[in-house]
Amino acid sequence: MQLLAFMSSLSRVSTDQKLIEMWLHGRPISTQKEYRRDVNRFFCFIGKSLQECQLEDLQDYSTHLDGQGIKSSTKKRKLNVVKSLFTFATKLNYTRFNVAAALKMPKGDTALAGRILKASEVLKLINCPKLSVRDRTFLRFVYATGVRVSEACRLKWEDFQERDSGEVQVTVLGKGEKLRTVLVPISVWVEMEQLHGHECVFVGATGNAIDRVMAHQIIKNAAVESGVNSKVSMHWLRHCNASHALSRGASLALVRDSLGHASVATSDKYLHSNPTDSTSNYLGL
Repeated sequence: MQLLAFMSSLSRVSTDQKLIEMWLHGRPISTQKEYRRDVNRFFCFIGKSLQECQLEDLQDYSTHLDGQGIKSSTKKRKLNVVKSLFTFATKLNYTRFNVAAALKMPKGDTALAGRILKASEVLKLINCPKLSVRDRTFLRFVYATGVRVSEACRLKWEDFQERDSGEVQVTVLGKGEKLRTVLVPISVWVEMEQLHGHECVFVGATGNAIDRVMAHQIIKNAAVESGVNSKVSMHWLRHCNASHALSRGASLALVRDSLGHASVATSDKYLHSNPTDSTSNYLGL
């Protein structure tokens, strides 16, 4: 009886907005901001409530995104956000059926290989002599650990711990509020220690932690000064971390745990994007 009463109370969510806030509750602030933006754009397009939405509305929105000239991976992310909201709404009996479950998703992104720099290019980028100590250290840290830019921006000195062995580890709060611990190379840690002076590790001129916009500008400046691919973004360093580690013998499980992937399947895409062997090597051509 208590369970039935609980489910009944959940089904009495009064408005879409209240449901959205419940769906976002507990997620990282940066994730909440992105998800809220994507969902608001969806509602602006369909012009009706969640309970009135039909599969054809979702299909029309998917077609609309095709006309925006966005990447397949971006479209997939936007649709996954909407599908997540519908799944949540159905679990709470806010909607009777999960109409989004039948929505066909875009095929996987095939452009990953183009966003993985050679190791020599990464070194050229992160060691650019014209960068400030903070900017160079920030890039080196993100590449060395494979953390997401949002994770790196909010790090505080208390998140780091020196081991008896002399190694340094950092505890990162990732997606879904999941904690993971990764090692920081001593060479990177030595550079980081020069940045002490604020609660946060990476801070701007005002003393506030650098944000995603500043981080984007840092790597763009490095690309210009070093002559590396001008399309590079901070997330490319995360791709490079995974790909380079795998090519040098790291296991899929280690990459999954270090980068905070949901499963080995996510990590496996880096092997497919940069294979070390192929049938073409056995044809004698």
